[in-house]
Amino acid sequence: MSFTDRIQYLFDRYMQKTCTREELQELLQHIANPAHRPYLEKLMDTEYDTMQSLAVAPDTDWEFMFQQAVQSNENKIVPLGKPHRFRWMRVAVAAIVVLAVGVTGYWFINRPAKNKMAEQVQPVQHPNDVQPGGNKAVLTLADGSIITLDSAANGQLVQQGNSVVNKTKDGELKYEVRSTKYEVAYNSLSTPRGGQYQLVLPDGSKVWLNAASSIRYPVAFANNERRVELTGEAYFEVAKDKTRPFHVAVNGMQVEVLGTHFNINAYDDEPAIKTTLLEGSVKVTKADATVLLKPGEQTSLSQSSHLSQPIPVETEEVMAWKNGLTAFKSADLKSIMRQVARWYNVEVEYEGNIPSRTFTGGISRNARLSELLHLLEVSKVHFRIEGNKLIVTP
Repeated sequence: MSFTDRIQYLFDRYMQKTCTREELQELLQHIANPAHRPYLEKLMDTEYDTMQSLAVAPDTDWEFMFQQAVQSNENKIVPLGKPHRFRWMRVAVAAIVVLAVGVTGYWFINRPAKNKMAEQVQPVQHPNDVQPGGNKAVLTLADGSIITLDSAANGQLVQQGNSVVNKTKDGELKYEVRSTKYEVAYNSLSTPRGGQYQLVLPDGSKVWLNAASSIRYPVAFANNERRVELTGEAYFEVAKDKTRPFHVAVNGMQVEVLGTHFNINAYDDEPAIKTTLLEGSVKVTKADATVLLKPGEQTSLSQSSHLSQPIPVETEEVMAWKNGLTAFKSADLKSIMRQVARWYNVEVEYEGNIPSRTFTGGISRNARLSELLHLLEVSKVHFRIEGNKLIVTP
């Protein structure tokens, strides 16, 4: 049997939870061998393709995760050598290999000392559990009338100017221009807390709107430009049109593109407006300051209106919400709770002296609130749910 066949056998045995401790130790020895890692990466990529609802842990030493997974009082672990870091999504798969946690998720707690991994046990059902958000939005028409999209039937909803507005079977709002004549009329799409929605603009550009967000746009774009207004968070895939630049106005800041993919996070309760570029090019302007972004870069506009220089970021982490994950990297508890409040539509209150912790990890956005809270509680932070309130205690 070749070493690749042997690794495949051990890998499969581990994922099926049928391997012996001797087989696990042998698998760890293969992992510790740098020459065998390319083949293991292929196995992890294959596993990722079949496990889309995984929880993720960006920028984590997966060797250390293996050590924690197999450590016990009776058995010494195999030394795994110098830590090696993989790309964010591949580490997510490595975590599944280590923990076999399926879709439930896991959490890493960053303490001043060396990271300790959250203990994996099944979450306890809360009597007042909160379900995750979903596709919910309200469409406001040019005359001020309102259509609640989550209860509206699929098909044509209304005609606005020269555009027909449809709700597709996939749950997105789509505008189709029936005439080249331009009429000045605006619609707005708004999501509540606990809501999200997809929009196809009249030019074919696609927008993913996160919870507690809104976008205002014309029912047909002018001949010389395309302009929308945003509050909250949205991801854009802009249709290419060199003759009509695409502008996003957000809190006095302008983002200009011709055709590209980018994300804007502009919630009022966040410390900065963050623009992240995934593909193409973007120009961000605030007053006299201008920043040009390259793919994989982010700029921030602070509350004092300072526009930062571009910095490289993990775009997969930024886009976790759009890809169905609640994910954090070295985040403090209050920043996590702000995202929780928006997605689960709860009010967060704090009692007592909450210990200072930062967290890296994630869970599916389809998870119940109790599942997410369980993953945080191993850090000596506790929660209780009272109606629409989430109370955080030491």
